[in-house]
Amino acid sequence: MEKLIITNCATDCSMYPEWVNRFQDSEVLAKSVAAACAKGSAIAHIHAPPDDFKAWESHTKAIRAHCDVMIQYGISIQSIEQRRVVMKNRPEMISVAVGAHNLAFVGRDLMLLHPRAELAELMRMCRDMGVKPEFEVCALGDLWLIDDLCQKGLVDDPIMMTIFFGRPGGSWSPPSPEEFLHRTKHLPKGSYAMASVTGPTHLMLETLAVMNGNHVRVGTEDEPYLKPGVLGDNDDHVARIAGIADMFGRGVATIAEARATLKIPQ
Repeated sequence: MEKLIITNCATDCSMYPEWVNRFQDSEVLAKSVAAACAKGSAIAHIHAPPDDFKAWESHTKAIRAHCDVMIQYGISIQSIEQRRVVMKNRPEMISVAVGAHNLAFVGRDLMLLHPRAELAELMRMCRDMGVKPEFEVCALGDLWLIDDLCQKGLVDDPIMMTIFFGRPGGSWSPPSPEEFLHRTKHLPKGSYAMASVTGPTHLMLETLAVMNGNHVRVGTEDEPYLKPGVLGDNDDHVARIAGIADMFGRGVATIAEARATLKIPQ
């Protein structure tokens, strides 16, 4: 079984009111990312406000000053033009929500549709700027939309995606082993999928991903609690899933190994 690639979603959590916002500060964010990287994460998923371009630049520079983790930009609600600006910072990857962006956060709901024309334009932009798309998959229909882009010749292999379970809102899907196995059964051949789980079953499905040969995304955005009542920082979540992989005899990919697997140049 190939080595486990760990993505650390090192952002503030929008689903728990008791989770205090910390990561607007670039140095705080960078230190948390670096600590998680030292425990085994090869990718750091980060956020900044959609139109605060200085924050995206500041976060990126601070992280790169601390470690050589691959940087993945989140906030798929950005417009094409906003993404064109932030991609000038040369992140290795950028998140792309292929279906309806329908989520329920503390104090606000979010609903946004990404038409196929928008997705196609974003794929062309990613290719032109040398940034790999990381597709956000909340349901099987999202896989059809990825295939549509592939049929148009707009996506380079290997396909990379994050498969979400338990995220509140209209994008919700059951955080259960049955749903996990159903979704992963239909993944495109040769693709790489990181499991991201919100809720009390997160450790169970993360472990299932390790056993099933998939990959994982863990950290403060997706599920900040290590167990009920116990908050963990990013390095805590990464260290735990790396330890579980070791228990099953599955190694954890270094940054260089993850780059080679995903075909992302230095």
